[in-house]
Amino acid sequence: MQSRPTATIHLSNIVQNWKSLCARAPGGKTAAVVKANAYGHGAAEVGEALHDAGCDIFFVAYAFEGEQLRKALGPHALIFVLNGPAPDDADLYRSAALSAVINSPKQYHTLHNWLQNGSKISYALHFDTGMNRLGLRPSDAAKLADVTKAHPPAFIMSHLACSDDTDNPMNTAQHSEMTKVALAFPGVPVSFANSGGVMLGDGFVEALPRPGIALYGGGAPVEGLTLHPGLTLTAPILAVHIAKAGDTVGYGAAHTLKADTPLATVALGYADGMLRSGANRLIGYIAETPCPVVGRISMDLITIDVSKAQTRAKAGTGVEFIGKTATVEAQAARCGTIGYELLTGLSERVERIYES
Repeated sequence: MQSRPTATIHLSNIVQNWKSLCARAPGGKTAAVVKANAYGHGAAEVGEALHDAGCDIFFVAYAFEGEQLRKALGPHALIFVLNGPAPDDADLYRSAALSAVINSPKQYHTLHNWLQNGSKISYALHFDTGMNRLGLRPSDAAKLADVTKAHPPAFIMSHLACSDDTDNPMNTAQHSEMTKVALAFPGVPVSFANSGGVMLGDGFVEALPRPGIALYGGGAPVEGLTLHPGLTLTAPILAVHIAKAGDTVGYGAAHTLKADTPLATVALGYADGMLRSGANRLIGYIAETPCPVVGRISMDLITIDVSKAQTRAKAGTGVEFIGKTATVEAQAARCGTIGYELLTGLSERVERIYES
């Protein structure tokens, strides 16, 4: 009997998702975003599986993430650091053979100093085409193209702000802006499409798409594209009992039972990453039978109504909270959030079990 929640990581699903996304790219290949420990799935394990399948360009957020990934992948991959370089990062970039994403004039100055000192670092120039977060100004594209002629970027890139909304005019506005930027860099590949951008299709999927959440089965795939869950989160039932009509459940007496109800207490809580906002809204599944959460989510425990599960609900039975039935986006919506937050929020208390 498992006594703690487990996340079974389906590496074959992640690889298949990557291959399906590659099929939508003009060049038949995409990069892979594995920041935040591969969205909670394990960057080393996911990176190795994707690398073995043919992926050779990866994105992380921080240099220390890149260093950890390099140890898992060995020398034969490009690892780009999205948040860009700091002056004190030189040794780390050199020793881990990391590539920099340049987001500001100050970061370009840091890169220029490294190149002047003999560094062979590869890099990308990131332009802000409307996100107003990180990125160089498109109006500086011509100047940057001129000063980088001696050491040209591996590619130029931007980031879509509204790609999850296919009809949002912001998508075409950003695409138009990026097209103008690209004119200053003839022959330099363009990376524009994130997961949502890949779904937008022709015109948005440039030379190097860089999907993230879609690799792990999240997001909103277009018709004809099937994405499989990257993990299945299950937690064991610790105890089952019958509560009486009129009884309340959990902290704050936040749920009152209208009838005698069989309740199961499950070993999962907000310390494991299951959001408190899912109180009275989340659904656990026992063999595809829905068992709604009743009452508040505690630090270590959740209570579910197992009326429909009947005798299958007993101590030791696993309850699915993310997976094929409890899809990550549906569960996230019940919590008032997005799949990204649920996946990246899974804590170290959740045991990761890897299957090929």
